[in-house]
Amino acid sequence: MSELLKKSLTLLKTKVDEYIDTTNSGGSADWVEIANIAALNDGDEFLESSFPIILSIVNIEEDITARNPNLYRRTSDNTLEKFPNPAQHLVVSILFTAYTKEQTQEKYIEGINKLEGVIGCFQKDHVFTFDDTTLILDLESLKISELNQLWAMLGNKYMPSVLYRMRMVTIQNEAAEGENEIEMFNIKLYEDADPDNIAGQLEETGDITID
Repeated sequence: MSELLKKSLTLLKTKVDEYIDTTNSGGSADWVEIANIAALNDGDEFLESSFPIILSIVNIEEDITARNPNLYRRTSDNTLEKFPNPAQHLVVSILFTAYTKEQTQEKYIEGINKLEGVIGCFQKDHVFTFDDTTLILDLESLKISELNQLWAMLGNKYMPSVLYRMRMVTIQNEAAEGENEIEMFNIKLYEDADPDNIAGQLEETGDITID
């Protein structure tokens, strides 16, 4: 996991933990664990909590709608060179799942309540900024067929969960020199211009020089 993704998931975990703490009389606790929900088929001994909310990445893709077209800059000798570190914007699909081994009505309802805390947290604030990155979370509503495909891909039976698309907008590390400057041009109109010899007329006025 890259450092940026690790920081992003840790930030979201902290936000949800803090939000649920404020709405839960049980006091401070770690409600969210960052783990691969698909790996729970192999056992959950690695989980610190017996009944956590599992935060998992289920897909990573490029956000082509936010792709920066300014990948090149003009140098002092009037040549173009590519940015050494062009910003790349990602869309990360993240899944919050209420997980428990004990399939009881009490645990099921408790899981629903925790998921309600997740939704409430990101309904209150769905934009977060740290370092040079902004995270924007959008709740995804899946159809039954899409939900079935997702859990089939994860190799698990359906568990109460909510899916978010997290857009990661990273600021360009190095701004282009003169990127925001607008060059000014003087435009002259010639009433008696000869369309067959417009270049020659401009040269006579000294506006252009033809080699």
